[in-house]
Amino acid sequence: MMSLRRRDIPNRPLGFTMTELLVTMGILIILVSILVVTVGGVRETARVATTRSLMTAMSQATSRFREDVGYLPPILDNDRGLMPPVPITSTVRPNGGEPNYLYDMQGWYSYTSPAEYLVGYGNSAEDGLGGGPNGTLDSPGIRSPGIDGVWGATRDNGSGNWDPCNSTLANRRPATDGKVFGPYLELKNEDTLGSLGWDDDNNAWNTGSIDPTTDQPAVYFPGDPGYDRNAPKVLVDAWGSPIRYYRLNYPSGTLDGRYPANYQVFPRSSEWRYTPKLSEFIALRPWEIAPENATDYGFVPGGGSASRWGDFNELGAGSNGDTTTTAALQSGEFAFLSAGPDRRIFNWHRTDYPDQGGNDGASFQDWVGHFPNRAADDAWFPDGNGSHCRAEPWYTVSVTEEVNRDNIREIGP
Repeated sequence: MMSLRRRDIPNRPLGFTMTELLVTMGILIILVSILVVTVGGVRETARVATTRSLMTAMSQATSRFREDVGYLPPILDNDRGLMPPVPITSTVRPNGGEPNYLYDMQGWYSYTSPAEYLVGYGNSAEDGLGGGPNGTLDSPGIRSPGIDGVWGATRDNGSGNWDPCNSTLANRRPATDGKVFGPYLELKNEDTLGSLGWDDDNNAWNTGSIDPTTDQPAVYFPGDPGYDRNAPKVLVDAWGSPIRYYRLNYPSGTLDGRYPANYQVFPRSSEWRYTPKLSEFIALRPWEIAPENATDYGFVPGGGSASRWGDFNELGAGSNGDTTTTAALQSGEFAFLSAGPDRRIFNWHRTDYPDQGGNDGASFQDWVGHFPNRAADDAWFPDGNGSHCRAEPWYTVSVTEEVNRDNIREIGP
């Protein structure tokens, strides 16, 4: 039997070769990349689930509010003032051709209503309950908001006149006794409730506090630079963006009212008959709609069959936009909308078609759901039917390819 002597055994290096090291590093990089993508995907999935759960709870809370008070929460601006319903008219915009009503409805939503009515955080001069100092949540809940929904603020300092443009926080006159309503929503996470930017000198929303990434109002939390305990509160999604609240339009002064199904617009210059739907809010339409859930929505002015309006894109002859919507938006009474992972919402199209319909980043301006001036301005409703609050400031909308793809919506019954 032959044995090898030590000097007969080939010498081998005591480590990895350069090739082996590079291969190992490459495998590790691939594994780490897969892990990062997987963890990121799981995190986003969890955030989507958390946001959906919160919005479902908000929908249930809204239904309970209506059972107690008799109407859906009204639409408030970023100063917690009432945004009056948009008047329905048959007048059309000079250039776009769509009715003013459709155009103006895109700005009729609220960031502040959910926290105001579902949680309740004001003091005895705001919602009647007498919460902690500077609107802290020591004692959440509200007293009855009254027939105008804003604790008598539309009475114009006691004149008795319905004046929604003057429905400021300072004009509220809530009762300080009687039944306590709510809170209708239990906040399981302290990061669910944030504050808007606030200008203490003017006692008003800071119109410059717009998140440059999302073009939505910036939200602050305790400890953040810019946080102010006096600021209006908002409920936020898992990405820290404020959740929007929408509701059906109603005749002025009747929060519990509805337009009849065959409502004829004013002035009665045509046979234009219809009833408002949530489908009129373009931002609420999902990016993709399953065929079994799809339905059409549009106006046919004058009884004709050629002209319809969906969103405001020119997508084909005889059609002013994409009229595809969902059955839920046709029958729903209120809705909540989260911007989702990309934290952006575009009000003017269900889908984005750059360079069409004004979506070129220059000519389209979007809303922030606010009436900072609290002033009468007929220019917003140029039909001569009365003075209404003007919604501004506006911001220029930039082109984004799929800005509404990740939006999350909850449609109430």
